Amino acid sequence: NPLFLVGKNGSGKSNVVDAFAFLSECMSLPLHTVFQNRGGINAVRYRAGSRSRPGDFAIRVEFAFANGAPVAGWYAFDIRALPDYTFSVLREKCSVAMGGSQYWFDRQGEGFQTNVTGLSPALGAEALALPIIGGSKEFALVVKGLGAMRVFSIQPAKIGELQEPDAGTNLKSDGSNLASVLQLLSREDKKKLERLCEILGTIVPDTTKVRTLKHGKRLSLEFTQEWKSGGETKSVKFEAFSMSDGTLRALGILAAFFQKSTPTLIAIEEPESTIHPEALGSILDVVRSFARNTQIIVTTHSPELLDA
Repeated sequence: NPLFLVGKNGSGKSNVVDAFAFLSECMSLPLHTVFQNRGGINAVRYRAGSRSRPGDFAIRVEFAFANGAPVAGWYAFDIRALPDYTFSVLREKCSVAMGGSQYWFDRQGEGFQTNVTGLSPALGAEALALPIIGGSKEFALVVKGLGAMRVFSIQPAKIGELQEPDAGTNLKSDGSNLASVLQLLSREDKKKLERLCEILGTIVPDTTKVRTLKHGKRLSLEFTQEWKSGGETKSVKFEAFSMSDGTLRALGILAAFFQKSTPTLIAIEEPESTIHPEALGSILDVVRSFARNTQIIVTTHSPELLDA
Protein backbone atom coordinates (compact mmCIF):
# COMPACT_ATOMS: atom_id res chain seq x y z
CA ASN A 1 0.00 0.00 0.00
CA PRO A 2 1.18 3.57 -0.62
CA LEU A 3 2.17 5.65 2.42
CA PHE A 4 0.75 9.18 2.76
CA LEU A 5 2.59 11.68 4.97
CA VAL A 6 0.39 14.49 6.26
CA GLY A 7 1.44 17.37 8.49
CA LYS A 8 1.73 21.10 8.94
CA ASN A 9 4.32 23.12 7.05
CA GLY A 10 7.71 22.61 8.69
CA SER A 11 6.68 19.37 10.44
CA GLY A 12 9.33 17.31 8.61
CA LYS A 13 7.53 15.61 5.70
CA SER A 14 10.20 16.64 3.22
CA ASN A 15 12.95 15.55 5.61
CA VAL A 16 11.49 12.05 5.70
CA VAL A 17 11.50 11.64 1.93
CA ASP A 18 14.90 13.34 1.62
CA ALA A 19 16.33 10.60 3.84
CA PHE A 20 15.61 8.18 0.99
CA ALA A 21 17.16 10.54 -1.56
CA PHE A 22 20.20 10.90 0.72
CA LEU A 23 20.68 7.14 0.99
CA SER A 24 20.18 6.67 -2.75
CA GLU A 25 22.85 9.29 -3.54
CA CYS A 26 25.25 7.58 -1.11
CA MET A 27 25.30 4.55 -3.43
CA SER A 28 26.71 6.52 -6.39
CA LEU A 29 28.39 9.65 -4.99
CA PRO A 30 31.18 10.18 -2.43
CA LEU A 31 29.70 10.68 1.02
CA HIS A 32 31.43 14.06 1.29
CA THR A 33 29.59 15.22 -1.86
CA VAL A 34 26.23 14.00 -0.59
CA PHE A 35 26.67 16.04 2.60
CA GLN A 36 27.91 19.11 0.71
CA ASN A 37 24.86 19.01 -1.56
CA ARG A 38 22.82 19.60 1.61
CA GLY A 39 25.04 22.26 3.17
CA GLY A 40 27.44 19.95 5.01
CA ILE A 41 27.00 17.51 7.88
CA ASN A 42 26.20 20.38 10.25
CA ALA A 43 23.03 21.06 8.25
CA VAL A 44 22.04 17.39 8.01
CA ARG A 45 22.56 16.10 11.54
CA TYR A 46 20.11 16.68 14.39
CA ARG A 47 20.49 20.26 15.62
CA ALA A 48 20.93 20.33 19.38
CA GLY A 49 20.48 23.50 21.41
CA SER A 50 24.02 23.51 22.79
CA ARG A 51 27.18 24.98 21.28
CA SER A 52 29.09 21.71 21.52
CA ARG A 53 30.30 19.91 18.40
CA PRO A 54 27.54 18.45 16.21
CA GLY A 55 25.99 15.17 17.29
CA ASP A 56 26.52 11.94 15.40
CA PHE A 57 24.34 11.13 12.40
CA ALA A 58 22.89 7.64 11.88
CA ILE A 59 20.45 5.90 9.56
CA ARG A 60 19.09 2.36 9.28
CA VAL A 61 16.78 0.84 6.66
CA GLU A 62 15.21 -2.54 6.13
CA PHE A 63 14.78 -3.54 2.49
CA ALA A 64 13.22 -6.18 0.24
CA PHE A 65 14.02 -5.81 -3.46
CA ALA A 66 12.80 -7.96 -6.32
CA ASN A 67 15.28 -6.68 -8.93
CA GLY A 68 16.89 -9.83 -10.33
CA ALA A 69 17.08 -12.44 -7.58
CA PRO A 70 14.92 -11.45 -4.56
CA VAL A 71 17.06 -9.91 -1.84
CA ALA A 72 16.12 -8.74 1.65
CA GLY A 73 17.89 -7.53 4.75
CA TRP A 74 18.99 -4.36 6.52
CA TYR A 75 21.69 -1.71 6.25
CA ALA A 76 22.85 0.89 8.77
CA PHE A 77 25.65 3.36 9.30
CA ASP A 78 26.70 5.86 11.97
CA ILE A 79 28.64 9.01 11.07
CA ARG A 80 30.69 10.87 13.67
CA ALA A 81 30.75 14.65 13.23
CA LEU A 82 34.09 16.27 14.06
CA PRO A 83 34.67 19.78 15.47
CA ASP A 84 36.08 21.15 12.18
CA TYR A 85 32.86 20.24 10.28
CA THR A 86 34.43 17.11 8.81
CA PHE A 87 33.28 13.61 9.68
CA SER A 88 34.26 9.94 9.81
CA VAL A 89 32.33 6.69 9.46
CA LEU A 90 32.07 5.31 12.98
CA ARG A 91 30.13 2.08 12.25
CA GLU A 92 28.54 0.42 9.22
CA LYS A 93 26.72 -2.89 9.01
CA CYS A 94 24.76 -4.81 6.40
CA SER A 95 22.98 -8.17 6.49
CA VAL A 96 21.60 -9.71 3.29
CA ALA A 97 19.46 -12.81 2.68
CA MET A 98 19.62 -13.99 -0.92
CA GLY A 99 19.16 -17.34 -2.63
CA GLY A 100 18.98 -19.21 0.66
CA SER A 101 22.28 -17.73 1.88
CA GLN A 102 23.10 -15.03 4.42
CA TYR A 103 25.87 -12.49 3.84
CA TRP A 104 27.03 -9.74 6.17
CA PHE A 105 29.75 -7.23 6.90
CA ASP A 106 30.52 -5.18 9.98
CA ARG A 107 32.81 -2.17 9.68
CA GLN A 108 34.09 -0.28 12.75
CA GLY A 109 36.38 2.59 11.86
CA GLU A 110 39.15 1.07 9.77
CA GLY A 111 38.29 -2.49 10.85
CA PHE A 112 36.24 -4.63 8.47
CA GLN A 113 34.77 -8.08 9.10
CA THR A 114 32.62 -10.19 6.75
CA ASN A 115 31.64 -13.78 6.03
CA VAL A 116 32.35 -13.28 2.31
CA THR A 117 35.65 -14.94 1.38
CA GLY A 118 38.29 -12.67 -0.15
CA LEU A 119 36.46 -9.39 0.48
CA SER A 120 38.87 -6.88 2.01
CA PRO A 121 38.25 -3.29 0.80
CA ALA A 122 40.57 -0.37 1.48
CA LEU A 123 38.39 2.13 3.32
CA GLY A 124 38.93 5.82 3.96
CA ALA A 125 37.50 7.47 7.06
CA GLU A 126 34.98 9.48 4.99
CA ALA A 127 33.88 6.62 2.70
CA LEU A 128 31.06 4.12 3.11
CA ALA A 129 31.98 0.49 2.51
CA LEU A 130 28.79 -0.69 0.78
CA PRO A 131 29.21 1.33 -2.44
CA ILE A 132 32.85 0.21 -2.63
CA ILE A 133 32.07 -3.51 -2.33
CA GLY A 134 28.95 -3.18 -4.50
CA GLY A 135 30.72 -4.98 -7.34
CA SER A 136 30.64 -8.24 -5.38
CA LYS A 137 27.70 -10.51 -6.21
CA GLU A 138 26.77 -10.78 -2.53
CA PHE A 139 26.03 -7.04 -2.15
CA ALA A 140 25.51 -5.80 -5.75
CA LEU A 141 21.70 -6.06 -5.61
CA VAL A 142 21.62 -4.08 -2.36
CA VAL A 143 23.58 -1.21 -3.90
CA LYS A 144 21.40 -1.35 -7.02
CA GLY A 145 18.16 -1.38 -5.02
CA LEU A 146 19.09 1.42 -2.63
CA GLY A 147 20.53 3.47 -5.48
CA ALA A 148 17.27 3.15 -7.46
CA MET A 149 15.12 4.98 -4.87
CA ARG A 150 13.84 8.28 -6.24
CA VAL A 151 12.23 11.39 -4.73
CA PHE A 152 10.33 13.76 -7.05
CA SER A 153 9.38 17.38 -6.52
CA ILE A 154 8.28 18.26 -10.04
CA GLN A 155 8.97 21.86 -11.13
CA PRO A 156 6.78 22.97 -14.08
CA ALA A 157 9.18 25.80 -14.94
CA LYS A 158 11.97 23.27 -15.53
CA ILE A 159 9.73 21.19 -17.82
CA GLY A 160 8.69 24.26 -19.81
CA GLU A 161 12.30 25.23 -20.59
CA LEU A 162 14.46 23.91 -23.42
CA GLN A 163 16.24 20.88 -21.95
CA GLU A 164 19.70 19.42 -22.38
CA PRO A 165 19.39 15.87 -23.79
CA ASP A 166 20.51 12.86 -21.80
CA ALA A 167 20.00 9.08 -21.87
CA GLY A 168 16.43 9.45 -20.55
CA THR A 169 16.62 6.28 -18.47
CA ASN A 170 15.86 8.00 -15.16
CA LEU A 171 13.68 11.06 -14.61
CA LYS A 172 15.42 13.79 -12.62
CA SER A 173 13.82 14.83 -9.36
CA ASP A 174 12.56 18.17 -10.75
CA GLY A 175 11.53 16.79 -14.16
CA SER A 176 14.18 18.81 -16.01
CA ASN A 177 15.01 15.92 -18.39
CA LEU A 178 11.40 14.92 -19.10
CA ALA A 179 11.81 15.42 -22.85
CA SER A 180 14.62 12.83 -22.91
CA VAL A 181 12.57 10.41 -20.80
CA LEU A 182 9.61 10.58 -23.19
CA GLN A 183 11.89 10.39 -26.22
CA LEU A 184 13.33 7.11 -24.92
CA LEU A 185 9.83 5.73 -24.30
CA SER A 186 8.77 6.64 -27.86
CA ARG A 187 11.69 4.57 -29.16
CA GLU A 188 11.55 1.57 -26.85
CA ASP A 189 8.08 1.29 -25.28
CA LYS A 190 5.38 3.04 -27.32
CA LYS A 191 2.58 1.25 -25.45
CA LYS A 192 3.77 2.67 -22.14
CA LEU A 193 3.93 6.16 -23.67
CA GLU A 194 0.42 5.74 -25.12
CA ARG A 195 -0.87 4.71 -21.69
CA LEU A 196 0.77 7.75 -20.12
CA CYS A 197 -0.88 10.05 -22.68
CA GLU A 198 -4.23 8.32 -22.14
CA ILE A 199 -4.11 9.05 -18.40
CA LEU A 200 -2.94 12.62 -19.06
CA GLY A 201 -6.05 13.04 -21.22
CA THR A 202 -8.26 12.30 -18.20
CA ILE A 203 -6.49 15.08 -16.30
CA VAL A 204 -6.22 17.59 -19.16
CA PRO A 205 -9.28 17.03 -21.41
CA ASP A 206 -8.71 16.68 -25.17
CA THR A 207 -4.94 16.12 -24.75
CA THR A 208 -4.15 13.09 -26.87
CA LYS A 209 -0.41 13.10 -27.48
CA VAL A 210 2.89 14.38 -26.11
CA ARG A 211 6.10 14.12 -28.11
CA THR A 212 9.67 15.38 -27.97
CA LEU A 213 10.82 18.14 -30.33
CA LYS A 214 14.41 19.06 -31.19
CA HIS A 215 15.56 22.69 -31.12
CA GLY A 216 19.16 22.56 -32.26
CA LYS A 217 21.00 20.64 -29.54
CA ARG A 218 18.17 21.01 -27.03
CA LEU A 219 14.79 19.35 -26.55
CA SER A 220 11.27 20.51 -25.76
CA LEU A 221 7.81 18.95 -25.56
CA GLU A 222 4.86 19.32 -27.92
CA PHE A 223 1.27 18.66 -26.80
CA THR A 224 -1.54 17.75 -29.22
CA GLN A 225 -5.16 18.46 -28.32
CA GLU A 226 -8.02 17.07 -30.43
CA TRP A 227 -11.80 17.54 -30.37
CA LYS A 228 -14.87 16.89 -32.49
CA SER A 229 -16.59 19.79 -34.26
CA GLY A 230 -19.30 19.43 -36.88
CA GLY A 231 -18.46 15.77 -37.38
CA GLU A 232 -14.80 16.56 -37.99
CA THR A 233 -11.79 15.98 -35.79
CA LYS A 234 -9.85 19.16 -35.23
CA SER A 235 -6.49 19.51 -33.52
CA VAL A 236 -4.05 22.12 -32.27
CA LYS A 237 -0.47 21.80 -31.03
CA PHE A 238 1.25 23.62 -28.19
CA GLU A 239 4.82 23.59 -26.96
CA ALA A 240 5.50 23.11 -23.27
CA PHE A 241 6.00 26.81 -22.47
CA SER A 242 2.37 27.43 -23.54
CA MET A 243 0.91 24.80 -21.23
CA SER A 244 -0.35 25.39 -17.69
CA ASP A 245 1.74 24.55 -14.62
CA GLY A 246 -0.86 21.94 -13.65
CA THR A 247 -0.53 20.16 -17.00
CA LEU A 248 3.28 20.11 -16.81
CA ARG A 249 3.28 18.92 -13.20
CA ALA A 250 0.77 16.15 -13.97
CA LEU A 251 2.90 14.99 -16.90
CA GLY A 252 6.02 14.97 -14.73
CA ILE A 253 4.30 12.95 -12.00
CA LEU A 254 3.04 10.40 -14.54
CA ALA A 255 6.53 10.12 -16.06
CA ALA A 256 7.94 9.32 -12.60
CA PHE A 257 5.89 6.13 -12.73
CA PHE A 258 6.10 5.33 -16.44
CA GLN A 259 9.81 6.02 -17.04
CA LYS A 260 11.82 3.16 -18.50
CA SER A 261 13.57 2.17 -15.25
CA THR A 262 10.96 1.86 -12.49
CA PRO A 263 12.50 3.00 -9.17
CA THR A 264 12.50 0.66 -6.16
CA LEU A 265 10.92 3.51 -4.18
CA ILE A 266 9.00 6.50 -5.55
CA ALA A 267 8.39 9.50 -3.29
CA ILE A 268 6.20 12.31 -4.67
CA GLU A 269 6.07 15.66 -2.91
CA GLU A 270 2.66 17.38 -2.85
CA PRO A 271 1.19 16.09 -6.14
CA GLU A 272 -1.92 18.22 -5.59
CA SER A 273 0.00 21.48 -6.15
CA THR A 274 -1.43 23.36 -9.19
CA ILE A 275 -3.57 20.32 -10.14
CA HIS A 276 -7.37 20.60 -10.05
CA PRO A 277 -8.90 18.55 -7.20
CA GLU A 278 -11.11 16.57 -9.62
CA ALA A 279 -8.00 15.46 -11.56
CA LEU A 280 -6.31 14.00 -8.48
CA GLY A 281 -8.36 10.82 -8.84
CA SER A 282 -6.38 9.88 -11.95
CA ILE A 283 -3.08 10.48 -10.13
CA LEU A 284 -4.30 8.35 -7.21
CA ASP A 285 -5.30 5.53 -9.58
CA VAL A 286 -1.73 5.47 -10.90
CA VAL A 287 -0.35 5.49 -7.34
CA ARG A 288 -2.56 2.53 -6.40
CA SER A 289 -1.62 0.61 -9.55
CA PHE A 290 2.16 0.98 -9.14
CA ALA A 291 2.03 0.43 -5.37
CA ARG A 292 1.51 -3.28 -6.04
CA ASN A 293 5.15 -3.61 -7.13
CA THR A 294 6.94 -0.47 -5.90
CA GLN A 295 7.15 1.30 -2.54
CA ILE A 296 5.36 4.65 -2.90
CA ILE A 297 5.40 7.58 -0.47
CA VAL A 298 3.34 10.75 -0.97
CA THR A 299 3.52 13.98 1.03
CA THR A 300 0.30 15.97 0.85
CA HIS A 301 -1.88 18.74 2.27
CA SER A 302 -4.87 17.79 0.12
CA PRO A 303 -8.15 16.80 1.83
CA GLU A 304 -9.43 15.64 -1.57
CA LEU A 305 -6.49 13.27 -2.00
CA LEU A 306 -6.95 11.87 1.50
CA ASP A 307 -10.73 11.48 1.06
CA ALA A 308 -10.13 9.50 -2.11
